[in-house]
Amino acid sequence: MTNLNYKNVMSFLIISIFSLIFLFLIGRFAYIQITGEVQSVDLLYYAEKFRNTSSVLEAERGEIYDQTGMVLAGNKTVYNMYAVLSEEYSQNSSVDLHVKDIQKTASSLAPIIGMEEQQIIDILEEGKEEGSFQVEFGRFGNGLSKEQKEEIEELDLTGIYFEQDTERYYPNGAFASHVIGFTEDRLNEDKTKYETVGAYGIEQMYDEHLGGKDGFIRSQRDKYGFKLLNADEHVQSPEHGHDVFLTIDQKIQTFLEDTMTTVQEEYNPKRMVAIVMNPKTGEVLAMSNRPSFDPNTRDEIENWYNDAISTPFEPGSTMKIFTLSAAIEEGVYNGDATFESGRWRINENRSYISDHNNGEGWGEITYNQAVQHSSNVGFAKILWEQLKPEKYLEYISAFQLDQPTEIDLEGERVGQITYTYPRDQINTAIGQGSTFTPIQIMKGATALANGGKMMKPYITSRISDINGNKTLYKAEPEVVGEPISEDTANQVKDILETVITSEDGTGGPFKLDNFTSFGKTGTAQIPDPSGGYKTGIGEYVYSFIGMAPKDDPKLMMYVAVEEPEVEYSYYGSQTTSYIYKTVMENSLHYLEIEPDQSNEDTIEPIKLNQLYDRNTDTVVNELEEQGFNVTVLGNGDQIVDSLPKENESVYPNKRIILETNGELTMPDLTNWTLRDVFSLVELVDMELDFMGEGFVTKQNISAGSSISDESKLVVELSSKSDSNEEDDEESENEEIEEGEEVEGEQ
Repeated sequence: MTNLNYKNVMSFLIISIFSLIFLFLIGRFAYIQITGEVQSVDLLYYAEKFRNTSSVLEAERGEIYDQTGMVLAGNKTVYNMYAVLSEEYSQNSSVDLHVKDIQKTASSLAPIIGMEEQQIIDILEEGKEEGSFQVEFGRFGNGLSKEQKEEIEELDLTGIYFEQDTERYYPNGAFASHVIGFTEDRLNEDKTKYETVGAYGIEQMYDEHLGGKDGFIRSQRDKYGFKLLNADEHVQSPEHGHDVFLTIDQKIQTFLEDTMTTVQEEYNPKRMVAIVMNPKTGEVLAMSNRPSFDPNTRDEIENWYNDAISTPFEPGSTMKIFTLSAAIEEGVYNGDATFESGRWRINENRSYISDHNNGEGWGEITYNQAVQHSSNVGFAKILWEQLKPEKYLEYISAFQLDQPTEIDLEGERVGQITYTYPRDQINTAIGQGSTFTPIQIMKGATALANGGKMMKPYITSRISDINGNKTLYKAEPEVVGEPISEDTANQVKDILETVITSEDGTGGPFKLDNFTSFGKTGTAQIPDPSGGYKTGIGEYVYSFIGMAPKDDPKLMMYVAVEEPEVEYSYYGSQTTSYIYKTVMENSLHYLEIEPDQSNEDTIEPIKLNQLYDRNTDTVVNELEEQGFNVTVLGNGDQIVDSLPKENESVYPNKRIILETNGELTMPDLTNWTLRDVFSLVELVDMELDFMGEGFVTKQNISAGSSISDESKLVVELSSKSDSNEEDDEESENEEIEEGEEVEGEQ
């Protein structure tokens, strides 16, 4: 083959090979164009998937409010800190973007986030050795406040960054914690992200309403992450959670929390439970238990039960309210008839029923006196000889003590009615043997305030959308029974009033200074695990249920204290009477209920005359001479507003806050009560957040700083205040007197 032919052949082969390759590529492109697939991969789908990006628009969890609109459970912005360790992150930057000086970073961060310096060093060095791009600092670096974030940013540490997050918080700490509950973070069904869900209390019960539904943004972007021109963007707005409003009144709840904390610290009882209710409607205005817990931390929760609704116990003599009501309704009660107190039994084959004073009794007394003395013998005879056990059982059902109240709270339990044998029946009538919850007793007792009509208790006022434009649910008072007549209810109120007013009454320590009231004490024995009942000093459940004012009750309260550390058993009523009197007096005044009685030992209120448009110094001197605690806002020479208002009648020792015509400045709030702080923010019309209970120990706005209606005040309170100042109402710092009488069922 000549050299020319060889070249022609080679050229032909090369042209043929390239032609085949060209035809193959053209065919391949045509196939891809027609089918849109490569190796069974849909290119259109792949491209869409690559270009499309999606980001979550988080729904805001609804908040929980009290009936006045104060936040009980809200959302706050927090920051999670992390540190970038990779040096590559700083390659194209003129400044360092990664952590360069580990020692300096650790020593600077430690005091701010509350972490040991060496712990921070270990985390940073270990991450660097492992080649980690970034590291986090666990719980110490998560949930940082805006103030902590700004303090860290001012240090100009390289490589320290933050991501914003939302956290559930409870501004009032242990305030009604068994009612409000708490949330926790759990993995969603797809196991792709953590979601905040209700885990206890109202948070759990209304989780579907509170939680909301996340939205998203979907758009197309290039390989560098930039949005494509004219690209479609699909936005699905989040559905924010609904707000839940409770019947709880934050001021009444504060009165209750403060007094229970005082008793807790002084007498160290095993448990306490208290409820304040509007007996006309069934609205629960306050509910608290001890031991309690802080839902923000949930550290060492001693009691997971809301005892007010979940822990049935033998109530003691508060049960005699229903025994008395049944006997009057049946027409068999004769209050003037007499019997021999002390000990009594059905017949010679039965054991004795004894009165609480070691069976000594009070000689021959009337049945009305039996109520005042809380005579077990008297009520045993009422049941056995007058009312009859079968009939009383019908009234137990009529008062619905054999069924749940159906209050809108999770975890309600019903006790056990032991009613087989004669002794069981008598014990039930005097408050032993059978068990009931405090909320059951309160529900039944509402019949006394409503002419015989019994109200269903409830704690949720309404549910609305997050903007308050639409109400999804609104509670209404509900009559659930009429166990007694109006005449019977009035007779029972009259008799129970003498429990408090009579010299022989066990309820003397519970007498209110400014309001008539009626009620019944209880001192129930506690079953001993080894058999029988405990008999040690203070080993009882001391309780009281009462209402005021007597003729038209506006408030009803139940309080029970288990095993307080007292010197003598009959001192137990010091705990319950202190809580009852303090909460009821303060709450009735707060609700502006007109006092219907006066006490010789009670200081009369003073009318605040002519405060406004007068010289500041003159007004202050006059008020201080009258015994008021005066705080002046601003440096003006004239008074323009005040709380309490001009012409209101106010008790001495009350704090009077005066607003002047000058620039308003923040007073020193140290040792102020929460009620005083409420008055301050109401007068200035500024926002308030508070943490803890008791007396103010810290404030975010320093004394002397200018304030206005745009200011936000945050205070921290402690029940262990060293305050020596007089409180705004005499009952706030009232010492619990010793030696007060109390009954006891044996």
